[in-house]
Amino acid sequence: MKVGLIGLGDIAQKAYLPLISKMENIECHLYTRDRKKLEALGQKYRFPVLASSLEEMLSSGIEAAFVHSSTSSHAEIVRQLLEAGIHVFVDKPFTDNFAEARGLVELAEKQNRILMAGFNRRYAPAVNKLIEVVNPNLVLVQKNRHSLPGDIRTFIYDDFIHVIDTLRYLFPYPIEELIVNGRKDGPTLYHVVIQFVSPEGTAIGIMNRDNGATEEIATIMGPEEKRTAYNLSRLIISKGMEETEVRSGDWEETLVKRGFVSMTEDFLKAVRTGSAVKTSAQDALETHRICEEVISQLEK
Repeated sequence: MKVGLIGLGDIAQKAYLPLISKMENIECHLYTRDRKKLEALGQKYRFPVLASSLEEMLSSGIEAAFVHSSTSSHAEIVRQLLEAGIHVFVDKPFTDNFAEARGLVELAEKQNRILMAGFNRRYAPAVNKLIEVVNPNLVLVQKNRHSLPGDIRTFIYDDFIHVIDTLRYLFPYPIEELIVNGRKDGPTLYHVVIQFVSPEGTAIGIMNRDNGATEEIATIMGPEEKRTAYNLSRLIISKGMEETEVRSGDWEETLVKRGFVSMTEDFLKAVRTGSAVKTSAQDALETHRICEEVISQLEK
């Protein structure tokens, strides 16, 4: 199967190039506007097909594409791929505007093509262990960074979107109310806290980008037990006064722990067989809708 990789920045080099280079029966075509980087990475991973333009990539016969370019370029690149009949995996977000994201989802449905967002937390083994808690009543997800405040839209769509999507994935109840609070200084956002409110429970999402540490913690509490995943790898199960630590093996690759391997395999399997991906375009779009609502409340 021929696949294209568009945009060869940090995430492509850390995750997708190493992953795809190890897969059998995949012919990977690369494209980035930086010719020097294109040739260097093509040589490093032994991918001989290097496109000199997006148009060349579109006409190369690829069945699917991975889009890892800047968020600002997503809408146009994804639109062209879908119009060419190509299945698309794109780093979150689809785009940083809900109306544009909705248009892309509608186009994918019209073209009968997969449009999948890279919400890797849904595939992380430690996060999926959290879902085993019976009758959860409180979910807490926080993803904090050291000294990295930013403008509201970029903060929410490029980073906090992971917290929103993980909350949605872990919280099993209909959301009846969304409460949003944040600390701002003019256009700069330092932290944000949201709550999903339901009669059955509450979900709280936090991102503090003025924190003394970079960390990611997800917790589910229920009447019988509490489970917490630290940095997508270390799991603590608490029952009464007892705690059990479940660590993934040292041999387990970081890309497995962080969900990238099974997420990539899920997309490619769907392209090959027509099976449904774990995160449908409509499901991902709901996460984008909540992002837009959070921004609207913060900008009041």
